Amino acid sequence: MKICGLVTEYNPFHNGHIHHMQEARKLTGCDYLVVAMSGNYVQRGTPAIIDKYERTRMALDGGADLVLEIPVLFSTASAETFAMAAVNLLTQLGCVDTILFGTELGDLTVLQEIAEVLNEEPRAFQEYMRDALRQGMSFPAARAQALDFYLDGQIENLPEILETPNNILGIEYLRALHKLGSTMQPMTIHRWKTRHNDPDAEYPDVASATALREMLYNEDGGVEQIVPYTTAYTAREFALKYGICTPVRADDFSLILQYKMMAEIDHLTDYLDFAPELRDRAENLLPDCYTFKEWANALNTRNFTHTRINRALLHLILGIKAADFEEYIDEDFCMYARILGFRAESAPLLSEIRRNTNLPIISKMADAKNILTPKALKLLLMDVNSSNLFRAVVYNKFGTLLKDDYTAGIIKF
Repeated sequence: MKICGLVTEYNPFHNGHIHHMQEARKLTGCDYLVVAMSGNYVQRGTPAIIDKYERTRMALDGGADLVLEIPVLFSTASAETFAMAAVNLLTQLGCVDTILFGTELGDLTVLQEIAEVLNEEPRAFQEYMRDALRQGMSFPAARAQALDFYLDGQIENLPEILETPNNILGIEYLRALHKLGSTMQPMTIHRWKTRHNDPDAEYPDVASATALREMLYNEDGGVEQIVPYTTAYTAREFALKYGICTPVRADDFSLILQYKMMAEIDHLTDYLDFAPELRDRAENLLPDCYTFKEWANALNTRNFTHTRINRALLHLILGIKAADFEEYIDEDFCMYARILGFRAESAPLLSEIRRNTNLPIISKMADAKNILTPKALKLLLMDVNSSNLFRAVVYNKFGTLLKDDYTAGIIKF
């Protein structure tokens, strides 16, 4: 039995993801696709446009065999942590042969060369990077220049390679594989047609998730606009659910954010990704910002990426603190495998995983307290609490009460 792992967000699911799955099956010859997916909040530091159970259904319809949830503590973290957690989860299943990811570069050899330097951090690289940071350069820019210096310009367009999200994640997947000593073999494919954050739909059959979200935010015909770019099932589900439980956007959490800002202004640095500089700026801005978008724009500074700022704000909203992160980051990461959904014909895959993994497998939430350690249960409850907040926001906006993590059950397709 050959099994391929994919790390995803499906925010929302579209034809590019279908291509990813098809290429994974073709290139690896796998029998099954296991998807590690973000839950109700994604790595860019925002809520997903539609809840995790709907996105699971879309993924299963599109060709996934099994969807597992990446815990929110890691799905909303930096690219390095997000990748480490996802690779850790897939590795611990004990039977995933390959991990396949899309990148803008599509060249595994170059990405591996970069990953090797970042893992080893040679002295010359470290010294150059420290000097760049002292000069006020942002971390991503300093790292790019240090790499270019250390590799003596041997990789063409290196800074541009390191500016694109899927290349960055691809490098982090490779770093994680090495650090974990994973037996999974990495493969990459060239990102299909569009760029990750491309706001425009330049092709008749594929658009980026960014472009699709913008279409869905448009109340006048947004659902009809996405039809050419996604599966019939996904388009139908958005049509049925539009104005009922989707679209969800970061600004829907603005009142919660404003309250937390006022209540926690003296303790912002306790929260994950909230650096002292961001805390100082927030204190000065407090009377003048009200929405999530206003806060994100006002806190913008060359020392922090927009995504980093989004993540800091989201962690404040969700109550995720740096101490929570430190508790799990060193060794544990994903301490269980939580099933969101699977295809009925993929039952042999579940049996194979159960034979090979040491992870507790959560197929029924009511059983979690009996099979998890207290530390693992605490990690799971972060997901439960963050999902309850997502449900509350959806109810406040649309008047629709979604099922909670205990009553939703596994999606069987």
